[in-house]
Amino acid sequence: MCNKKYNIKNSNSLFVIWGLTMHLIILWGILDVNFHSPITQGLPNVPILKNAPAKRLVLFIADGLRFRTFIEEPPKFLKQVMVNKGAWGISHTRMPTESRPGVVAICAGLYEDPSAIFKGWKENPVDFDSVFNQSHFTWAWGSPDIIPMFTKGKKNNIHGDSYSPEWQDFDIMQGQIWRLDSWVFDKYINWLHEEAHKVKNTERIILFLHLLGCDTIGHASKPYSREYVENMNYVDRKIEEVVQMTENTFQDNGTTYIFTADHGMTDWGSHGSGSTDETETPLIAWGAGINAFNSYQNVEQVDITPLISSLIGAPIPINNEGVLPWQYINPSNLNYINRALLNNLKQLTYQVKANRMLNCKDNEFADWREVELENKIFSIDRYLEIRDSNETLTDLVDTIKLAKNALLYFRQYQRIRFLVYLSIMWFGWITLLFFKIAGAKKSVINSITLLITDIVFAVLLFIILITHKVSGCVNWRLPWYAFLALISVWLAVRNAMTHSIKIEVHNNKRYWSMGIEIILLLATMFVGLTYRSILSVGILCIGFSHKILVKNQQKLFLWTALCLAIFPVLPVVEPYPRVYIVLLSICIAAAIIVVKIKSKHKKTIELLRLTITGLIYLEFIDGRNWISWAILLTTPLCICTYPTQLIERIQGVMLGLICPLILLSASYEPLFFIIFTLHLSCWSSDSSSIGNDQSIKSLLTIEELLKAAIFMLYTLLCFFGTGNMASISSFDPSWTRHFVTVFSPFIMFSLILMKICIPLIMVGCTSYTFGSSNSFLAVVLLGDCLALPLMYCVTPQGSWLDIGSAISRFTITISLPCLLLLLYCLSYPLITVHPNKFKFYTSLQKKHIV
Repeated sequence: MCNKKYNIKNSNSLFVIWGLTMHLIILWGILDVNFHSPITQGLPNVPILKNAPAKRLVLFIADGLRFRTFIEEPPKFLKQVMVNKGAWGISHTRMPTESRPGVVAICAGLYEDPSAIFKGWKENPVDFDSVFNQSHFTWAWGSPDIIPMFTKGKKNNIHGDSYSPEWQDFDIMQGQIWRLDSWVFDKYINWLHEEAHKVKNTERIILFLHLLGCDTIGHASKPYSREYVENMNYVDRKIEEVVQMTENTFQDNGTTYIFTADHGMTDWGSHGSGSTDETETPLIAWGAGINAFNSYQNVEQVDITPLISSLIGAPIPINNEGVLPWQYINPSNLNYINRALLNNLKQLTYQVKANRMLNCKDNEFADWREVELENKIFSIDRYLEIRDSNETLTDLVDTIKLAKNALLYFRQYQRIRFLVYLSIMWFGWITLLFFKIAGAKKSVINSITLLITDIVFAVLLFIILITHKVSGCVNWRLPWYAFLALISVWLAVRNAMTHSIKIEVHNNKRYWSMGIEIILLLATMFVGLTYRSILSVGILCIGFSHKILVKNQQKLFLWTALCLAIFPVLPVVEPYPRVYIVLLSICIAAAIIVVKIKSKHKKTIELLRLTITGLIYLEFIDGRNWISWAILLTTPLCICTYPTQLIERIQGVMLGLICPLILLSASYEPLFFIIFTLHLSCWSSDSSSIGNDQSIKSLLTIEELLKAAIFMLYTLLCFFGTGNMASISSFDPSWTRHFVTVFSPFIMFSLILMKICIPLIMVGCTSYTFGSSNSFLAVVLLGDCLALPLMYCVTPQGSWLDIGSAISRFTITISLPCLLLLLYCLSYPLITVHPNKFKFYTSLQKKHIV
């Protein structure tokens, strides 16, 4: 008997490990297939260009300066440059519109490395080439989140300095709002006085000034505020000053100046997604080698990289994806423009060849695209030695377009095969999971058939290995996915051969109605991931489902369902605070405390806690030092003082979590949480305490499957009831302003993640009414079934807003079932722990000792 229990426990552990592995692989695989790292090491450099128009280049990056504010109220000096002596346009950025990927795009010519999502926030985790590496010398000053990204490692030609991270404080009431930018300008002026004379005749010099002031003030005061415009004008005055000092210092007309921004900002002071205000930034160039006829030309952000390289004659960074905007360069030097474009073409062709070999397409023979590019380079190179013409310029531009298309083709070459393997792998896992929750082991199993099946799959694995070795390809990504797909199918086939499907139906009269409800809820969830208002229909459907599952339906359940159906129709919560709605939530919570809590002592503590929270939110009390953190950290202690009866404990969980949620809220989030909790508590009305045995394996019932669909919809409602993942990913410090204002990505992200999880914790607490482990596995099954079609919606094509939304939908669908299981385990102490239990356990120990 003990042996049997041990084997079951061991089998369940292996099943959980395999399921977790499958989820991680499929999540990584979809991102890997669509957004594989663009960085390829070991590519050759293009040659240095001779007779470059500029000896040095000064790069100003105004962090967080959006084009709309800049063009509506243009600063005096830069406006004069645009009109009289420079070239300008709009630099179009891509998601994520954050500082690090924006600066990398400007200085390295490549977009965000997808592996950075998993390996770090402040640094690009993969070493990459940049214009600074290719320069003779570079001096850089600015944010501690940006400058070390380029100076790390042994790079003797790059010198950088940053101010203290504590300076990045979003609370502008402390004064000195221009300190971040003035420090950078002062450092540059000191360099002009002390170091500039040493490199006066040196070529390929880059001076990088990263200016964080606009971003910090934009977060704190919003980009339409007077403070934001004043900081922009301050930057403009200081640029005019340092340009004049630079010209007086060098006196050789050999300096080029480029002014741009890494990303823009929304009206409510956030960035990270793909709105026009976030993706449009100004680009102004003037000085040596620049077309000084007020020319206007829009560019992609990565196009700035080959522009910087070409102006100073440096080799273009090896992983650059940008195309030289030749219209910015003085047209009188046509030969130099053609030579620069040819370098750009060669650099892109090197990447085409490397990606073709990496994807194992005809590994021994060049593709026709690669052959055509090499022929074009050879003929243009020879032609430029004889003569120069506008036809050559046109030919170069057209050939560069071919190189860009070829690069995209080879990066996406194996995408279909990857997706097929991932789909087979995922379908095998879903089949295995279905047999786990709805299968009963057969009494008679044909061992010979199982053995033949094992041999067949082993032979197939061997064939995949041999085929890959014979091909000579060094890239093991594709065969590994094939291995995993085959193993997943093998496990599914074995379970199909050893198990039979059996689903119990307790209520035969309502069988078809429950089946229709499940299908309707799944359809609602699938469409609701794109159109959140459809979730309202799902909530209304739950009212009907609850009537089927519970005999005596409470009126409160129906009324709260109607209220919850309103929230997905409301506008997405914006970070800009709506204080009156939050105050209404505080009043409702206070009323619940007065009516529901009988103990005067507990009622006083809860009202005092809620009052302090309200004073902090209204900013009568500054909670950042310790009060807000004390409210947050004492929440579990407050919850544990409530009785362990399920309804009373869920009430305690709500009142305990409402205070930290209010401090992290901007609008109707606490109101949603209160109504959501009242709605969920109706599921627990028939359960007085925790004590159901969920370890006994039983057959899956249609009622459990319906409950799983309902609670899966609840988990989606936790995300989309007050907003969506796009609004969550758009960073704004106002979300965490009552806890911290100094820029701290880890703390801020943890607080925002906790805010998202608070409604999910309530779902986890209520899920103890399930009564069966099958229900939780059914939640995973439904979520995984939804993820199967959504994996094909993730694509690297189209607008970046669409791409980001598709990733969010897939990630939510595949992770929420696992998250619900995790929250089920994490919420167990919140539901069960009580101080009296520890007292009882202590007294037992003492008696035993005596």
